Amino acid sequence: MGLWKFNDKISIEQLEEVAKKWAAEDPKYLQLYIRRVSKNQFGIGFTYDISDRESKENQLAEYMDPVSDSLKRQFGNDLVGWDIASPVWIVKK
Repeated sequence: MGLWKFNDKISIEQLEEVAKKWAAEDPKYLQLYIRRVSKNQFGIGFTYDISDRESKENQLAEYMDPVSDSLKRQFGNDLVGWDIASPVWIVKK
């Protein structure tokens, strides 16, 4: 579970486009949403299933590295941070 945070120059529409692309391309996203993360900034929140990864120690990095690289290429310094929590146990769906 986590949240990718973006500069206030990035519109909700741009973030929605990214989230819709992820949803269409990767069924491992269990949840995607956009929300305010500070006074003027928005972020993409997500729940991602990494339970099939062989290496328990590197599960987070195996998701985080390629996605952060992609977002940095697309948004540069307008990707201002992230808040990633792992592991998460879902109690109710």
